[in-house]
Amino acid sequence: MINYYFDNTNELKPYTHQLDANDDTLPPDNALRVKPEFKEGFHPCEKNGEWIQIEDHRDKTVYNIETQEASKIEYLGSIKENFTQLEPFQFSKWNGKKWVLDEDEQNAFKIKQNKMLKNSLLNEANENISILQDAIDLNMSEDGDEEKLKAWKKYRILINRIDVSNIPLVFPEKP
Repeated sequence: MINYYFDNTNELKPYTHQLDANDDTLPPDNALRVKPEFKEGFHPCEKNGEWIQIEDHRDKTVYNIETQEASKIEYLGSIKENFTQLEPFQFSKWNGKKWVLDEDEQNAFKIKQNKMLKNSLLNEANENISILQDAIDLNMSEDGDEEKLKAWKKYRILINRIDVSNIPLVFPEKP
């Protein structure tokens, strides 16, 4: 005879282990003498003196549908509400059934990138204009510096006029 033990401190009473039993005794309060069945994706649990199959997703990764945060399942039973095994992708949002592209978030990201690039290009233009202007003001210019200065100033004006909310955005070529 064998005692098949379950954890009676857990509300689902999952199977834990087995030990040989004495033929002339009854099973303890936390054991059955019926062998549990093991099925892929399930774990046997005691209920009313029988083994029932409870979903087992332990060690699988789930994602919070609000925060997209990943976590490992450490419990028996169905996947908790507000979690899914479907992995989110960049700029995704949950539509109640699956992850879909959040175009507003994607566009906000692109606008932020456009602003950063615009500022970087303006800084580069300002630096080149400043150096060329200094050379001209101090009579230290070389042939073509005045044309370069005009080209950089024109470029700076074109960059400054760019509306970063236009997607896709095309920046003018540098002089």
